[in-house]
Amino acid sequence: MKIKDRIQKYFREKSAFRITSNLFFYLLILALLLPFSRKHLATGLNRLIMHRPSVISEQRQIQLTDEDYEWMLVDMKGNPVSFSTFKGEVLFLNIWATWCPPCRAEMPNIQRLYDAYGERMAMVIASQEEAPRIRGFLDENNYDLPVYRMVQNLPEKLSSSSIPTTFLISPEGKIVIRKAGAARWDGDYFKSVLDTLLED
Repeated sequence: MKIKDRIQKYFREKSAFRITSNLFFYLLILALLLPFSRKHLATGLNRLIMHRPSVISEQRQIQLTDEDYEWMLVDMKGNPVSFSTFKGEVLFLNIWATWCPPCRAEMPNIQRLYDAYGERMAMVIASQEEAPRIRGFLDENNYDLPVYRMVQNLPEKLSSSSIPTTFLISPEGKIVIRKAGAARWDGDYFKSVLDTLLED
């Protein structure tokens, strides 16, 4: 049987739904195989499955010590900044990377959070990547977030084997939220948690 005959037979025997679903499946496989589209597809899928972060019960919240605040960052202008600068504030700490699809997926939410709360709380968006790569990503996406480079290892209480990992830290130094993976940081639930912390 010729290829043309096989194609005609396929279209005669299959329903429109089956043809469409097969076509979608093959396009999805193709998108996963191509590096450029794979990154965008993975980011999009992460946006679909993001959910709100959970507050840690008070009994299980980890208390940071003075030592846990003693590590250095570098801002995007190359100035050293001690993490202890943010001690005593409501603090949003996000560990991320430009190449990470879940990080990229949640970044628009973090930008909206910064637009709404950036004047009322401290935000540290920290990466281990080189400054030109970070700056290129921020410029490409029109982000104006407070991004820092990590030049030291994180203290044990803030370390994680996955990115993104995000911490919400109270002014008293308690870890109220610790979330590995992407989350909806600009949702009503998280904003209500922030409002409570900011009122205290």
